[in-house]
Amino acid sequence: MKKLATLSMLFLFGMAFTLQAQQFQLLLDPVNPYQKSSLFNLSLINGSSFSGQVSLKATLKSRRGKVLMVQALNQSISANASKSIRGAAVIASTQFIDGEFNTLYSSSNQLPPMNYVLCIEAYAVGDLSNKTQECIDYQASDFINITAVYPPEEENIYDPRPQFNWINLDANNQYQYDFRLVALEKGQNKNVAMRRNAPIVAKDGLSQNQLLFPADAIPLKNNQEYVWQISINYHGEAVSKTDAFSFTYKDSEQYIDIPRNLSYVDITEIENGANLYAVGEFKFKYPSDVKTKLTAELYALKSKKNTSTKKAVELTENQFSIQLGVNKLELDLKDQVYLKHLKKYELLLKDEKTKRTYQMTITYVNPDYIK
Repeated sequence: MKKLATLSMLFLFGMAFTLQAQQFQLLLDPVNPYQKSSLFNLSLINGSSFSGQVSLKATLKSRRGKVLMVQALNQSISANASKSIRGAAVIASTQFIDGEFNTLYSSSNQLPPMNYVLCIEAYAVGDLSNKTQECIDYQASDFINITAVYPPEEENIYDPRPQFNWINLDANNQYQYDFRLVALEKGQNKNVAMRRNAPIVAKDGLSQNQLLFPADAIPLKNNQEYVWQISINYHGEAVSKTDAFSFTYKDSEQYIDIPRNLSYVDITEIENGANLYAVGEFKFKYPSDVKTKLTAELYALKSKKNTSTKKAVELTENQFSIQLGVNKLELDLKDQVYLKHLKKYELLLKDEKTKRTYQMTITYVNPDYIK
């Protein structure tokens, strides 16, 4: 009987030691996609009297549960201590389970931009009876940033067949894009519209970050607000979606009846603040009896709640050399700067020698919209 009691005490002592040895805690940080050599980005906390080697295993899976790769390493830890296991200095053995993922991983400078589940397990070396495991999701959308270029967000457009453009700041040439355009009903939320409304344009598998409005699509309606969105795919897997971008189409003034080649305006004979048109460029004459320079300054005009404001528009080519006599000059407003069709701008032309400033308001006309 005494012998049996002794064996029971030894068994309980062994169980207690095993439990003590397994009091590990894993604090996982989000996956660092640029730390390509290692999946480990964590703190290991040992809350027991165990001291020795700990085995760590990292398993990377797709969101659908497919195992892609496994990494393993051993780390020593003291009793009641914590250890940081992260950074490029971590060297782990790697086993690729999925061959296609191995190819993607090897050809990229970072972890391929997909959605993952990363699970880390830890146990004392030589004791597999009780493992500690933690998992964390990796969202590709956290590292993908797409911005709408045209149509501008919440702006009016006048082109019945706009070319949609977007910028992807993560310039990965293996992305493909799915494009959706829907009409926004009155009082409807943009995201709700994208989920519920039938698409006017639906294009999948685009490799370029632009799309011309299809000629066979339902025409845009006057004063109708629209919403468009881009879904990003990477090797057949949907990894992210952009915000829903909106614009309003107006056709009442989209094409105006104005001569494409306007005559040169003598700015010395017009009153300050005169209203003029500029079709792609502003053409003007400047008679002078001295050699001098003219500098152009351009400002966008905005009116809101009975107040008017103006914002400087940067011009890369804004200086003109003035010779004796009548100078015919052209200020490019189409190629060196982006101006909005039929919007008003303030133009200042300043003479370097006389210090005189000629002020006028111009309505910019995109030459593509001339009949």
